[in-house]
Amino acid sequence: MTRFRKSMAVVLTGVLFVAVGVALPLQPVFGEGGARRDVVRHAAELAPAEGAGPSSLSKNATIMDWDETVLRKGTNGWTCMPDNPNTPGRDPSCMNEPWLNFRDALKSKKKPTYTQVGIAYMLQGDTPMSNTDPYANGPKPGDDWVEGLGAHIMILVPDVAALKNVSTNPKNGGPWIMWPDTPYAHLMLPIDSYPSH
Repeated sequence: MTRFRKSMAVVLTGVLFVAVGVALPLQPVFGEGGARRDVVRHAAELAPAEGAGPSSLSKNATIMDWDETVLRKGTNGWTCMPDNPNTPGRDPSCMNEPWLNFRDALKSKKKPTYTQVGIAYMLQGDTPMSNTDPYANGPKPGDDWVEGLGAHIMILVPDVAALKNVSTNPKNGGPWIMWPDTPYAHLMLPIDSYPSH
């Protein structure tokens, strides 16, 4: 009987070590608290952010959330962002460094200081917005409201005077200047037909 108890103790000890050995590697995967939810949320944000630009570019881009949390560090100088949950429509984007400067200036209502050409892709469309007022929250009488815009590219030029001969009419069927006569003027290049009809 004593030999049986010793054998059982050895077996149970071995089972305990195996159980602990299996459980320990799982902790970093599932983490504590909401870590697993964060992994799922971040994965759900990566795909739409990557879909904002060509995959040859977005697969190596930094993915940044709208609260500026870096979800994935990139290697090619581009940054892609998922859809902004605080705006209507779908507006994920992929942009180079001048557009990050532009974005920060727009948020803080300051003049942008970029000195290179800026390129941003919005291949899933954009949120409805004014073509004349960067801070408009909705259409106003006489405003030039842009909605239903599909895939497009946006271009910044350091000297906005170079854009003076480009149309400011978003419904002209081709490129146009958004937010003309402001420090935030930039060239819009529709890829999908705009207007759509």
